Amino acid sequence: MRLNLWLLAVCLLSLTRITAGSILGAAVNIELLDQDRSQQVRAHYSLVSSLPCPVLDELCNEVNCIDQLSSSPVKGVLPSPGWCLRQWQKNIPQNHTSQLRSDGAVSLYSRADLSVRSDTNGINQPPYVSLPPPVRLQAGCPQEIPVNVMDLDGDEIRCRYEKTGLGEFMQLNEETCTLLYEGGAYLGQYSIQIMVEDFPSSVKNQIHNEAKPFSTVSVYLLITVESGSSCSAVPEFIGESPAGGVVIHVLPFEEVHVNITVDSSVSEIAVIGPPGLFISPMETGMNSQSSVTLSWVRGPNQFAHLLSVCFAANTQSLQSHIRCMWLKQTQTDPLPPGTELKCKERELQMSLVLPTSFLENLHLSDLQLNDPACPVFYNTTHVTTTFSLTGCGTKRMHLGSELLYTNTLRSINPNSTISRVATLILPLACRIPGQQAKGPTFKISVPEEVETFGAVSFWIEFHLPGEGPLAAETRLPRMRSSQPVRAAREIRATGRMDMLDLHVFSNCSLDRAELMVGRCVESETEDFVNTRPLLSHGCSAGNGTLEILTSTSTVRIYRLYLGSLGIMGDTMYVECLVQLCVTTKQSQRCPDPCTETTDKTIVNSILTHNYTVRSGPVPLIKATETSTTTAKPTPTAKPVAQPSTSQVTTASASHALDRGAFWVVAVSLAVLLLQLMENFVERFIAD
Repeated sequence: MRLNLWLLAVCLLSLTRITAGSILGAAVNIELLDQDRSQQVRAHYSLVSSLPCPVLDELCNEVNCIDQLSSSPVKGVLPSPGWCLRQWQKNIPQNHTSQLRSDGAVSLYSRADLSVRSDTNGINQPPYVSLPPPVRLQAGCPQEIPVNVMDLDGDEIRCRYEKTGLGEFMQLNEETCTLLYEGGAYLGQYSIQIMVEDFPSSVKNQIHNEAKPFSTVSVYLLITVESGSSCSAVPEFIGESPAGGVVIHVLPFEEVHVNITVDSSVSEIAVIGPPGLFISPMETGMNSQSSVTLSWVRGPNQFAHLLSVCFAANTQSLQSHIRCMWLKQTQTDPLPPGTELKCKERELQMSLVLPTSFLENLHLSDLQLNDPACPVFYNTTHVTTTFSLTGCGTKRMHLGSELLYTNTLRSINPNSTISRVATLILPLACRIPGQQAKGPTFKISVPEEVETFGAVSFWIEFHLPGEGPLAAETRLPRMRSSQPVRAAREIRATGRMDMLDLHVFSNCSLDRAELMVGRCVESETEDFVNTRPLLSHGCSAGNGTLEILTSTSTVRIYRLYLGSLGIMGDTMYVECLVQLCVTTKQSQRCPDPCTETTDKTIVNSILTHNYTVRSGPVPLIKATETSTTTAKPTPTAKPVAQPSTSQVTTASASHALDRGAFWVVAVSLAVLLLQLMENFVERFIAD
């Protein structure tokens, strides 16, 4: 008779609210290193923190912590004030407890068994536990929360609470690693810590305390219980959304695409995944369905062999059931001596020479590339093939700053899907560094900049809020940030401008072309000896700059709050770094620099060079309403990345007094008339 392993869980620590830097979730997974290493265990840490996103030194108090941040952190919105994901690794002893943050608010324990198992004649592989997005529950509404685990040895996995507290909050099924919330508990946050352990499969029906686990990893969750009017139906995943627990095998340099679709309109689809995971902006389709696309390229890495991707759909009051999938990095055998893979850059070709001694018991006639029509030659000693980087099924993608061309040599038995003959799957890849791909010695198979975008120019204009060519969009602006927006008209006694809208334009007429603004700086002098940041990577550099969302993709507008920026002079000069981007697929958007950096870009896109555009003098005294400056690159302008960058020609122009300026003068006259009338009345009464 199977024992009922449902245990009453314990209410752990109840918090009043989430504060800056709160740990919303954390997990540790461990793997064994080569036996000749002094430290035989490598730990992989994942941590979800409330915003603002902490730096690694604030989380890892130990030495030799290696940040796995390949680009900007993955971020989410709910629960407020939002969260970010940080990941790092560290070599640790066999038994180890890591204190997270300087105050040791959360500790993660792990233990590895380095002895040889009698049943497998190998060293045990510890279990893996996934870290989900921040868990949100609706008070009074029962819900199951799976703790997603996996073991590569096929061992029995059990979960238990780290320690017992007081009060009932949840139940934990130790056998299925499932949390059951029955609807109780006050509103607030509750922290729980679960130990995940693997046992020999022979103990499946034994009492937990009678068996000794091989190894242990742990996961920490801060669960938020929120108020709700009723137990409404939560958002559901539909369509091609991966099922929970699915495993995707990933070869070296292979790209994984996953589509996630929700049956209703949601605030966000929160995703937790490995470093380098690209998450597309959420789109709303037919019947208010929401969807995102995930992409990940397996490049050279020291990540765990098994990587989890967990996702949940959030509304302001509800969260869907959490799903997790696994990416298993398939281990490959080393290639034999005599193997040659060459990337012929000038010819745009890749060539392979492979000794047949490596291909024993394999029908060489079954070998083919992604495109079976491309020939593969063989004799008694070698297999050879040469194919185009733009054909034969070769795929092109981005891996960080590199351009990656991939193909696969594999054996295909056309007569039967089941065969005892050996099979071969050999990934082939050419990696072109970013600076080399842009250089004159290597021509990638994409159109030239002028052929794609035309002869483009860029310029800068400044307007008061509610004025200028896009006055309709700046009068009642939609801001990227949720911060409160001050009134469009604000007059200060000093006569200084309080707000000014920075407009960045391009004349590009290409459909779907998007203007990308990298950074903008301000200087009180024309030589830009001393500068102050206005934008960094296209995002606000502080509280003094907010982006105004526009309906025109080749225009960017930023509202400058001059007082918050600390700009005290009467005149300023502005310099911005700009470029144009267009994707090769209509369904994709260029990466948003405020959420994902180009290091995470998996979409195929074409970019212009970076151009520097400067303004002329911009007056900050309200003598006139608007000062417009333009800057267009000359025909000989060069990308700023090149060491011999020539300065872009700058022109400036002052506009005549317009209706807005007359409005300012009228107000001043009205104030003067009121003062004269008051003086006259006072004298009349006195007389």
